Order: sequence, then structure tokens, then C-alpha cells
Amino acid sequence: MGPQPLILVAGAITLVLGVYVGRGRVSGGKALDPGEFKKARKPRRSTEIKEFLNIDSQEGFDIEALNSIDIRVLTKEAPADKELAREVMAKIESLILRIRSETEDPAPAGAILRNKTLDWYRRSPSTRTWSEEMAPRWGGIFHESKVPGGRLSPKLSVRMAGLHAECAKASGWGFLRGRAIDKLLTKGSKRSNPPLIPAVAQAYLDDLARSRRVPDRPIGMERISELARRVGQAEMNRTLGQIFRHEGTGPVTVIDTRYNPDIGTVAVRPPSPRAAGDAVSYDLVHTKVSAAGPSMGPDLGTTDAGSPWERGPVAQKDWEGILGLLQKQKGKLDPPPIENYRNNESYLELRAVIVTDETARRAFLTIRWKGKPSGLALLAELLAEGSFIPDVETDGDYLEAELGHLEKGDTNYRPKEGRWTLGEIKIVREVAEGNVRTYRVDGKLKD
Repeated sequence: MGPQPLILVAGAITLVLGVYVGRGRVSGGKALDPGEFKKARKPRRSTEIKEFLNIDSQEGFDIEALNSIDIRVLTKEAPADKELAREVMAKIESLILRIRSETEDPAPAGAILRNKTLDWYRRSPSTRTWSEEMAPRWGGIFHESKVPGGRLSPKLSVRMAGLHAECAKASGWGFLRGRAIDKLLTKGSKRSNPPLIPAVAQAYLDDLARSRRVPDRPIGMERISELARRVGQAEMNRTLGQIFRHEGTGPVTVIDTRYNPDIGTVAVRPPSPRAAGDAVSYDLVHTKVSAAGPSMGPDLGTTDAGSPWERGPVAQKDWEGILGLLQKQKGKLDPPPIENYRNNESYLELRAVIVTDETARRAFLTIRWKGKPSGLALLAELLAEGSFIPDVETDGDYLEAELGHLEKGDTNYRPKEGRWTLGEIKIVREVAEGNVRTYRVDGKLKD
């Protein structure tokens, strides 16, 4: 029994020496502790994996940076290492609800689009490779979209779900963790949001990515226009209004000059409500307002929302200049404040110009606002064409209210014989079969 302790001691010494030699092989002679030894055996991680794992779902969240990471690199690398696969899965699960909120709810989506519009305004004129750089960076953030070369870029949340599924298979937790991500992806939002928001937001972003800004020239919004032809103008206008918090008709303001005086106003200009087919065309318009402010006169620019109405009274001669300038710039005139608009002196001056000046009347018909109040636009159409047949019954009511106010100062005035007198001309109402009202000009208008 005596020699046994010596054998045990010799064995222990041999084991210690073996470990030391093993450490030396790994470290080149320098001893490593067990944690460093384990770390030294790990495969090297790519830059894409490191960038992905560093993205924060809270204050440091950057959806453009996340979208720019090449998902193909992650899908190839992460499933090859079980530990890494589980890290990637956990990161996706922490990000997915934030991604959905940013890309499906109108307020955060609008904030992202405004931010990218500022990038477009400031950087695109001097960046020759703008489209080549930005289309892949912005493609698929909100919705599936095409990137240069015609390749489809799936939406970001779908790419994240696919990566999660691959990692779940490799980690051995496929069923349980797969159910977890499916639940997060299909979980309904507490807010009832139109399904068009992601599609419209992506179409807007794709249009920004494909076109550089040219000073004082609108850009045609090809993707927005294509989508509007499929879903209808009313749906497109309503969704744009929700994303950018716009009420009423006319251009939808994206960048407000009040908050960005160095830029001016950037707005989406919709087509005429009666446009059809290829005529359904949306434009992104931008103008830089003079530092002297609205008092500079009629050179207020195409998209200075409501500017003629925000000044003092606009005289007839000024209206002639404003209408001519907007027609030349292919702009749109915003509607007057709807409340008591017929008591607005500028509105009455504009109406007087439309009744007496054929050139101004024709200009107004090309740049007029959409929606209410509609009586002035209907009156201009009647005077320009010599006759008018309402598309809907209420159009006749709006026109007659305008005529009554012109003749008697009373919107409820309806002459029994159906004849309104405007100076030397008369407007005649006739009722055809089926109680269909028509209107015609009886007399010759003077300029």
C-alpha cells in the first residue's frame, strides 16, 4: 500500500504538464485560462453578424442599418454554429415587434419617410450613384419591392422570419422557437390600420431611391402612380393622408417649411379626380420659400400650402398673377379655409376674376383644388364650356348655391324659373327626362 501515493502524485504532475503544453500550443507559449482557451476555438464571426447582434430594439434602433445587412451572409453563417444560431434567434425575437410597429403603423412610418425625404433633398443632387446606393438600402423595408436589376427584395419582417426558421432548425429548437416567431409575426396590432400603409410607404420610398432631386422641378412618382391605378385614387389619397397626417384635399405636405426653413416645402401632388389610366400620375414637388416670407407677393411657389389664404386680402390683379404662375409651374392651388369661406375677401376676389377673365378661368381649371368647397370649380367649368351636366346630384346643389350667392348673396336662393342673372348673361337650368338637371350659359361672357 505504501507506493500508491507516489503513483497518484506522478499522475497528477503528468496531467498538469499536459494541460500546460496544450495551452502553449494554442497561445504560442503563453498560458491561457479555460475561458480564453474556449474562446480561441470559436470560429471567427463576420462583420455582418457582429453588426446584426449590435442592433438595439430600443433607443439605438436603426431600421435602415438593419435592412442594409446582407441576409444571405447571416443565413449561411448563423445556422453553422448552434450557439450563434440561438443568439441570432434571440435577437430576432427582440426586434420583430419593433420592426412591425415601425413599418405597419402610420405615425412611425410617416416619421421614417420624412427623415428619408430630408436625406433625399440634401444628398441626392450631389450623389451621382444615388439610385445604385439607395435602392438596395431602402428596398423591402416596409413591403416587397424591386431593386436594381429587377430583383425582388422581400419585406424586412419576412426576411427576419426566414432567418429565424433556419437558425431554429440548426439549434434543435425548431418547433418551439418557430411557434414563438410565428406568434409574434401574426399577433394583431391594437390599432386597426389599413393594410395599404406598408405598400404605400414602400412605393414612396422606392420613388425617392430611384430619382435624384433637380432644383425647382417636380419628380414623377412612378411606383406611387402604379399602385394608385391598382387600388384607386381615393384609397391612395386616404392612405397618404394617414401616413403624413393630412386632412382635406390638395397636395399632401411631407416636409413643412415652418419646421425646415432651409428646405422649404416638399409635398405629394395628386392627379385630377377625373384622371384615368396613365393620366393617374402623382408628383413630388418642392419649393424654397423666400426668406422675406409670404408678403413677397404671388411668387409663393407651387407647394407653399395654403399660402395665398394665409396672407391678407388678395386683390384680383394678384390672383391673376398667382393663377398664371401656378399654371406655368404645373402647381396646384390649395383650397380656402372651409369655415365661412364665402365671407373670405380673397375668395370673393378670386371668384370675381374667374367670372370676368377667361384666361384666369382657364388657368384655374388646370390648377384648382380638389374636394370642398366645390361650387367655384363647377362654376368655372360651366362658364368655360358654356354648359354643364352634373356627375352627381349634389354637384348641381353646390353649383346653385354658388349662383345664388353671386346673384343675391344667399346660397339658398333658387329662382322658380331656373334662371340666374350674372351681369349681362344668364345661367339657365333645364330638367331633362329622369329629373336630370343641366345648365347652360345664355349670353356672351365679357373679358
